[in-house]
Amino acid sequence: MSVMRAFVDDFGKITVVVSRSFYGGDTKGFYITGEDDFYGDCLVRYREEHSQEIIYVLTAPADLEFGKRYYMHEEHGKTCELELRFIVKSKTFDEMFTYTRDDLGANYQPTHTDFALWAPTAIEARLKLRLGKNVNVYTMKRTERGVFRVRVEGNLKNATYIYVLEINGKIIDTLDPYGLSSNANSKESAVIDVNEILEIEDHAKLMELDSPCDAVIYECSVRDMTSHPLTGTTDSRTFKALCEAGTSFKQTPTGLDYLSSLGVTHVQLQPVVDFATVDEVFPTKNYNWGYDPAQIFALEGSYASKPNQPYVRMKEFKELVCTLHQRNIRVILDLVWNHMYDVETSPLNRTVPYYYFRFYESGYYSNGSYCGNDLDTQKPMMRKLFLRGIKVFMELYGVDGFRFDLMGIMDIETMNEIERLTHSYKKDALIYGEGWDMPTALAPEEKASLYNQVHMPNIGHFNDVYRDVLKGKTSDTERFLKGYLTGDLSASFDACSALLGHSVGEPYYKRFSAPTQSINAIETHDNATTWDKMHACCGEEPRDQRQKRQKMMIALTLLSQGVPFIHAGMEYCGTKKDISNSYMSGDEINGMNWQRADHNENIVSYTKKCIALRRRESLFRLTSEEEIRKHVSLIVCENGDLIYELFDDDTDIRVMINPSSQHHLYNFEEPWVTLLDENGNASKEPFQEYYVPGCSVVVITKA
Repeated sequence: MSVMRAFVDDFGKITVVVSRSFYGGDTKGFYITGEDDFYGDCLVRYREEHSQEIIYVLTAPADLEFGKRYYMHEEHGKTCELELRFIVKSKTFDEMFTYTRDDLGANYQPTHTDFALWAPTAIEARLKLRLGKNVNVYTMKRTERGVFRVRVEGNLKNATYIYVLEINGKIIDTLDPYGLSSNANSKESAVIDVNEILEIEDHAKLMELDSPCDAVIYECSVRDMTSHPLTGTTDSRTFKALCEAGTSFKQTPTGLDYLSSLGVTHVQLQPVVDFATVDEVFPTKNYNWGYDPAQIFALEGSYASKPNQPYVRMKEFKELVCTLHQRNIRVILDLVWNHMYDVETSPLNRTVPYYYFRFYESGYYSNGSYCGNDLDTQKPMMRKLFLRGIKVFMELYGVDGFRFDLMGIMDIETMNEIERLTHSYKKDALIYGEGWDMPTALAPEEKASLYNQVHMPNIGHFNDVYRDVLKGKTSDTERFLKGYLTGDLSASFDACSALLGHSVGEPYYKRFSAPTQSINAIETHDNATTWDKMHACCGEEPRDQRQKRQKMMIALTLLSQGVPFIHAGMEYCGTKKDISNSYMSGDEINGMNWQRADHNENIVSYTKKCIALRRRESLFRLTSEEEIRKHVSLIVCENGDLIYELFDDDTDIRVMINPSSQHHLYNFEEPWVTLLDENGNASKEPFQEYYVPGCSVVVITKA
């Protein structure tokens, strides 16, 4: 480590750190020199003494210019290059350098390609371009607002490139933050002719959804859907494999056909944007869910049949979106826009150090993500990059919505701008995320967290209270705690609020302005599966009773007010062998288990019938507190059962919920018929007396 470093931390402010190994760190005089015989004196405003170093805060000359080299000198003759640091966080920097045009990146034309890189703190920038076996280097010109540009003549359709920058006394190379694709393992960004992607036409005509509550979301991983050897696809673990029809294990469809058979409206794909820790050339050698982002919107190469060909991943993903649309399934992307896998290797930090990441006042990286860093979503050029990503995913690929990982690290204004842009493309697009209140260096009132949902009326949030009340808490230290459906009958009144999507006030618990904001997920990729959770909280019960409880949780996920969300495998009692955080546990743990799906086909069938019932009966899809108050009533019975009644002028439906192990008898003055019994079956046989079996949900309607 150098014995002296000097940082420009604001206009008029320089911080110098001197090691105590150098004259005890004690020095009294500083001055700056630079290009064109520049000279400037600095005054010490104050100093901070630490065990290993002394920090000096100096005044800075007012006439320092961006794009030029400057050197700090101290009285003993030590010299270091002046580095631009927290000055990039200032409002004045934003006023000087925020760039509003939409031409950053590599803009391809058949006769030439224009390259534009926003790097206002760089001294010099060069483009290193590879076309076939030829490698050429081009000097870029610094232009308005810190954008470096160069035009390269010729057809560069299949070229790859990196930028080589001089920043803060170092020569570094970097990918393009605006790169649309890259070669294997993100060695170089790729010049892309977007017309090749746009030529893949989506001929599906999907009917517009009236409300997010019309959705049934199914979360899965591209890799997991076809990784099992019994999947039967020609390829495996790729976009292409998930496009393959006609595969099955025994009587159970697999892959694409399985998704199609469920009757869900949306598939939420776990991250498909480039992530860091899977070798794209040898993807079977390691595994990761993909919450370790390396780029903002270039796709992951391990999901491509030819990872070293940048167009292939783009075309195969577009074909997957089109294929799912042909099956009347919309596509939601899981975006990890809260942090980067590694700050130092990130194209963001390499192009504009310190700018894109959030810091505590102490000068350390904010770490609300618990991954070492948080992206500073309030910075104008960070927000601009995200909006460009939305444009890419909507225009090039035609996706239907976004799920934001750790959305509480992002800010409200950014999320609302994303929402507005997304809905300008598709009015019925879904936007939701994890609204947890993360400890990021952002004021509480600015976080896009669940507690600020009133300021984001068109954005949904995962409802963790819904999960905890019905299933019981899921962290490793709380897995033994029961919820209403796992046997805690005292939670019956709390369960009423959950059934209403926590969108109705007194006497219930209200968290959301409308049920459209409540993403009702009893199970997601995080934490133990529902089945594994019951190993801890219901381990004393026989297997068949736990299967009944699993069906209850599936049923209420699909029949509650709000937006239902199912994690892949929940419908067949999926297990991760009690590994709760399986993000790198491999295909055997994470992949779809078609043998288990076939063995528990009755539960899969039950899930399909619950989905069909929800989609058929609009009373399960109410969109406001007013509608729910008008059309829903709830009765908490003395035996711990719940009766969840839905009605309008033409229909009267009762959902009878019995989480105890005992059968309960109910008598009715008028005849009723069954819409869904404990096995998912319907019957037109009228009755006025009904036994609700233990650990079951039954749905009945007036005859």
